[in-house]
Amino acid sequence: MQSLWMLAAAACFSLMAACTKFGAQDFGTFELVFYRSLFGVVTIGGWALVKGLSIRTERFLSHMKRSFLGTLALSIWFFAIGALPLGTAMTLNYTNPLYMALILTILAIRRKEPLELGLVGSVLVGFFGITLVLRPELRAGDEAAALIGASAGFFTALAYFQVKELCVMKEPEWRIVFFFTLFGTVWGLVGQLLDGGLHPLTAQNIPPLLGMGIFATIAQLCMTRAWGAGNMLLTSALQFSAIVFAAFLGLVLFGEPISLQSAVGIGIIIAAGITATLLTKRSTAKPSAAKR
Repeated sequence: MQSLWMLAAAACFSLMAACTKFGAQDFGTFELVFYRSLFGVVTIGGWALVKGLSIRTERFLSHMKRSFLGTLALSIWFFAIGALPLGTAMTLNYTNPLYMALILTILAIRRKEPLELGLVGSVLVGFFGITLVLRPELRAGDEAAALIGASAGFFTALAYFQVKELCVMKEPEWRIVFFFTLFGTVWGLVGQLLDGGLHPLTAQNIPPLLGMGIFATIAQLCMTRAWGAGNMLLTSALQFSAIVFAAFLGLVLFGEPISLQSAVGIGIIIAAGITATLLTKRSTAKPSAAKR
C-alpha cells in the first residue's frame, strides 16, 4: 500500500501542471519557474530554520550542476505546458526513463560492454510511442514547441544522475531540493527581468501560482515517501498515471480531446517506461554488487 503514495504524487503533479497551464495565460515561462521555485525556497528554508539545520555544504559545485540541469528541464516543461495540450506536455516530461536507458546504452557501447537488449528495445518502443502521441495532437506551428518539449525528459534524466551522485556523497534530500529551488528562483527572476520584468499580481492570477506551489510541494513529499517505502514495480507503474491524470484534466479543463492513436501511444510509452525503469535499476545495481 505504500506505493500508492505515488498515485497521490502523480495526481498532484498533474494538478500542478494544470495550474501552470492556467498561469501561462498571464505569466511567461521564466516567471512561472520563479514563483514555483520561490515557494519551495520559502517552505524548505523555513523548515530548515525551525529545525536548526545548516545549508552549508562542501558539494556546492555538484549542487549547482544538478540544479542547472533540473531547472533547465523544469523550464522546458513549463514552456511545453503553455504551448502544447496538457496530456502531450506531461507525456514528453515522463520520457526520462527512456533517456536514462538510452544514456546507459551509449555508455555500454563506449565501454565496449555487452548491450542490455531489453534497454535498447524499451528505448525504441518508447520513442515509437512518442511519435504516435505527437502526430495527431500537434497543431500547425507546434512542431518546434514539441521538439523543445521532448528534450525535457533528457535533461530530467541527466538531473536524476546528479541527484544519485549527491546522495552517494551523503547529501540530505532536503538540501538537494533547497539548492534546486534556490537556483530556480534566481534563474527565473533574472530570466524574467531580462524579458521585460514581472507582471503585476492580481486576485485572478494569484490562485494558479499558489496551486502550482502547493501541489508541487505535496507531490514531492508523496513521491519521496513512495520511492522510499514502496514496491519498486508498483511504484514505477503508478508514476506514469500522471500522464492519464493530465490527459483527463486537459479534456475537462481545457477541452483537449484524446484521439485513439494518442491513447495507444500513451499506453506504449507507459509500458516502455516501466520496463526501462526496472532494467535501468538492475543495470546500475550490477556495478555496486560487483564492488562488494
